[in-house]
Amino acid sequence: MKRLPALVLVLLLLAACGEPTIQASPPTATPPPTATPSSAGAPPFVDPSLGPRATREGPSEPSTTLSPGQGVPALVDCGDFTLGQGERLDAAAARCFVDAASAGRLAKLRVSRPTVEGDPIPVTYTSGADGRSEVVTDSREDSFGSRGITTEICQGPSVDDYGVTFARCVKK
Repeated sequence: MKRLPALVLVLLLLAACGEPTIQASPPTATPPPTATPSSAGAPPFVDPSLGPRATREGPSEPSTTLSPGQGVPALVDCGDFTLGQGERLDAAAARCFVDAASAGRLAKLRVSRPTVEGDPIPVTYTSGADGRSEVVTDSREDSFGSRGITTEICQGPSVDDYGVTFARCVKK
């Protein structure tokens, strides 16, 4: 059997995943990889080894017997935390987000940490059913930083000493 080039395999994997839904997640201690999507409209690469994909149960067509709101997965709210200098995120909140994200459930976690100078840096983590999480970091109030909003698409969430970290992230 003839072997397919790696690019063809990646394209087949992306096509098999369908149209992904992008959600949020936390920043990482490691810098994101330098690889970027090949075109502005294309979703970031999805690494199938970094987490489960949601499985669809039942018919592929929407049910006409459900009332509005039924059958829509509930968002798991893991909390909203404003931390002080040197404080760590509650381990239960980090575990809430990681467990939901790893199971392919929609979840949200909001954490604000101060910079060394005391400026607040809010980060919103949102997980999606496709195994990816979106991490939005707002550093507009950071007097000595980039003063902007960055968005990363991440996979492979885990709990670390200061909250949530990811195995892989790319800037959106």
